[in-house]
Amino acid sequence: MELREQARARLRPGNFQGHKPRAGSHRTESEAIEALGAAEGRWFDSARYRRRARVTSVAALTSTGTVKVRFEVVDGAPFHFDPGQFVGIEAHFEGLGYRRSPYCILSAPTDEPVFDLLVRVVPQGPLSQHLASLRPGDEVAFRGPTGRSMVPPDDERGLELFATGTGVAPFYSLARRLLADGHARPITLWWGLRLAEDICLTDELDALARDYPSFSYHITLSQPTAEWAGLRGRVGESVPPLLATLGAKRYYLAGNGAMLEEMAFALSDMGVDHRYIYKEPYFNGTHAADPEEIAEIRERFVATDLYSAYANRRGTGFGADLDAARSGKTGNGDPLAVSDLFDLMPAFLSHHPDREDPRPTQSKGAWGGS
Repeated sequence: MELREQARARLRPGNFQGHKPRAGSHRTESEAIEALGAAEGRWFDSARYRRRARVTSVAALTSTGTVKVRFEVVDGAPFHFDPGQFVGIEAHFEGLGYRRSPYCILSAPTDEPVFDLLVRVVPQGPLSQHLASLRPGDEVAFRGPTGRSMVPPDDERGLELFATGTGVAPFYSLARRLLADGHARPITLWWGLRLAEDICLTDELDALARDYPSFSYHITLSQPTAEWAGLRGRVGESVPPLLATLGAKRYYLAGNGAMLEEMAFALSDMGVDHRYIYKEPYFNGTHAADPEEIAEIRERFVATDLYSAYANRRGTGFGADLDAARSGKTGNGDPLAVSDLFDLMPAFLSHHPDREDPRPTQSKGAWGGS
């Protein structure tokens, strides 16, 4: 056991929070363990999925293949999680061997030791098909919960939650937790789906919106019917025109890696400091953002409250913003907060490319960064 803990101590914190490990992460872990003892390494590898949970219900939420599977932990070990954390499920398939996949937990910590998973069944995913075929009383092997928490370090900033597909799962868990704890700032969920037939969880989301006035959600469809009365288009198309302000918020993005990268770049260009943008790709994790798509998203933003070269094209000139920064006052005479100075930095650096960015870096997936 001591060798295993020594091996863990030598590893960097991971970003595995609801998507497959980034390239080399499992290899790095294995090499560190092997260096401390082959026998211990074999035990650690085989023990990763020793936890057991029993299925209590399986509910088909959509006709397009989204199911909610409820489990109860039955191995007698403690089970506690924070929103944003995940469990890894393992199953063996004849001719394929073991298949394993992580799933962010949909339910809130108040439901422990019961937890829900939101699963999208795909033809090329034997594990997703297996989970959808389970019946009450069946048991699964799992590991976790693990991964970083999404809970922010304070409630001084509002939350803008951008999700596509099953990326909504950790956000529902997060909203339930924060609202129950009395989170004081607005929480808005923007959920992108393809078809009206993909829509689910509306009863649960409606209940949150009814019980907590600070919470709201909006669904946008990329392939809507003529009858659809909600938002139309992808998240990057329909949401930017609706954001009147960008400051004093945190931006959480989960789901399609293409949406995450392009939206994150556009937000940064509009003056949102990178410390307040958090990304969790479920797929397309290595997507290279398209500069033309970023530019199109950026031009859809209407907010001009942050200091950025792009926002200033729509509002006051950079000179006026810089004068405000030098005087320590905003345009309305209010003192500049530290967060305002960070928001000012992108515009300043764009006009002074010879200057080094003094801001701390923020790694992907670091939920709850300060």
